[in-house]
Amino acid sequence: MNTLNENNLTEQSLIEWLQGQGYEYVYGPAMAPNQPNAEREDFRSVVLKNRLITSVRRFNPQLPVLQAEQVVNDIASYHNADAILGNKEMFTLITEGVKKTWQENGVEKTEVVKLIDFENTEANDFLITNQFTVQGVENVCRLDGVVFVNGIPLSVLELKSPVREQATIGQAYRDMEYYKKEIPKMFFYNQVLCLSDLTEAKHGTISSSWEWYGTWKGVNSEGDASSGATELEVLAKGLFNKERFLDIIQNFIVFEADGDGDAVTYTKKMALYHQYYGVNKTIDSTVRSVSGEQDRKIGVFWHTQGSGKSLSMVFYVNKTKRIPELKSPAYVFLTDREDLDDQLFKTFSRTGYSTLAKRASSINDLKNKLTHLGSELIFTTIQKFQDDPDANNVLSERENIIVLTDEAHRTQYSMLAGNARQALPNASFLGVTGTPLSNHDKNTMRVFGDIVSSYKIGQA
Repeated sequence: MNTLNENNLTEQSLIEWLQGQGYEYVYGPAMAPNQPNAEREDFRSVVLKNRLITSVRRFNPQLPVLQAEQVVNDIASYHNADAILGNKEMFTLITEGVKKTWQENGVEKTEVVKLIDFENTEANDFLITNQFTVQGVENVCRLDGVVFVNGIPLSVLELKSPVREQATIGQAYRDMEYYKKEIPKMFFYNQVLCLSDLTEAKHGTISSSWEWYGTWKGVNSEGDASSGATELEVLAKGLFNKERFLDIIQNFIVFEADGDGDAVTYTKKMALYHQYYGVNKTIDSTVRSVSGEQDRKIGVFWHTQGSGKSLSMVFYVNKTKRIPELKSPAYVFLTDREDLDDQLFKTFSRTGYSTLAKRASSINDLKNKLTHLGSELIFTTIQKFQDDPDANNVLSERENIIVLTDEAHRTQYSMLAGNARQALPNASFLGVTGTPLSNHDKNTMRVFGDIVSSYKIGQA
């Protein structure tokens, strides 16, 4: 290990915080080619293949050795001329697995090969390394910190010394932008980019411009860090908690298209701390509600305007659709304006739900769509429960329906949401709002339940 001094104080602090959470540490030059404990074939390779093959064989014992090696070689040699599309494709392989087909004794076999075990966090191999050298297009780049999971470099950290005036977090951002151009291969695999000078710390994605890098606040919940903790310590213990890091990668990252056609570009977006903690609190309440508790009232998700409520709902669906107790729920999104309905529908359609997102033109159409047993997302306006005579009838008695009502603070919801509850007697209801609720506003909480998460304008 390199000697601790003022120039690598930030690196060493990060390493110690991650080691304290069970990460293995290996000094980057020690794993370089031609070293006694080399883990790399050359300085252009960024995937630690021996670690990945070990994990792939452990997670997929039914897979023949040759096929496992082919999967690892394909991952390690992956290339795409477009950095964002390459990152998007690799994200899918990392989160959903690699489809592998081969012939065995004249029979075609197909397996979806897991690269990460998202259900059993400790089954994975977590590694932090520093001073990781990569040969670039023209120059050699030395990365201050890289987090590997099963040999895949999922996070790159650019760390500056807190005692050098010119080594600012702004310079860390400029260095990261340079790395993205000079060593694009590293960024096919990367999910989280981090910048820090120890005191300040910010995180983003491959798509993030400077203004979209965020600060992680809270280790186990919003704002629970000790007053003396630096932002890097909170980031290391909060975002990089092993279980939380995998949860974020699997459920709290999306690629949002800029349009609906074929020739679209994508922006990679990751949850900010208030979205992550708020959505998970809401999911805990959802599990209780769908099981029959709380009078099937999930609660009120109150996050101030401009805090990304639409994306929070996408993250909510991303995770709840995977929870076995919720039994592949159907989601009904209610708004009280056509423009809000259109906006929410487009957000989901452009973040991976173009096939499942449907619009209900009438109450009868909603009823027909709810007869399907899949996790469909159905969008409609709440006025239909007032104007359509079919709303007086029970539309579905399914218990795995989640109704999400946007701008749930509005006065008319108390009556119209009551009609919706009558039509969907076993559904669970979640209210979403960005407007402060006064202590005297009983309607919203009477219909939807208590506030499960709040993010006020002062926090924003």
